[in-house]
Amino acid sequence: MKVSMVILIALLLCGCTEPAIQEGEGTYTDSDKEVTTAKIKMQDGQLKEVELDQTSGDTTKKNLQENYHMKAASAIGKEWNEQVQFFEQYVQNNGIDKIEIDDEGKAVNEDIKTGCTIRIDGFLYAIDDAKQNIESQK
Repeated sequence: MKVSMVILIALLLCGCTEPAIQEGEGTYTDSDKEVTTAKIKMQDGQLKEVELDQTSGDTTKKNLQENYHMKAASAIGKEWNEQVQFFEQYVQNNGIDKIEIDDEGKAVNEDIKTGCTIRIDGFLYAIDDAKQNIESQK
């Protein structure tokens, strides 16, 4: 009993708890006045969750889903919301530090282009804004 109590106290004193999850939201408005929104969760300086969306008229492109009608024009046969879902998962797994974009704002990274061929520069700007907003809360 005394040994287990000593171990418990030692664990509490060493700060063996997980770092807190920080949440932030950021936006980016492009030249066409479309607003990209990023909601992120970070833990210990790493992106843990990313949720992206973009305005389209009175709604968002995610809400439109197949009614955005990108699939037919897409080189990979994916709707906007499917490509964004792929990109969100990519960022959650890999972060954004090694993502490269071309002059059109599209990914240069081959592993991104397999599932996301749309512009991602606005996503990156909105994620960066969300990260800055988290930093300013400290």
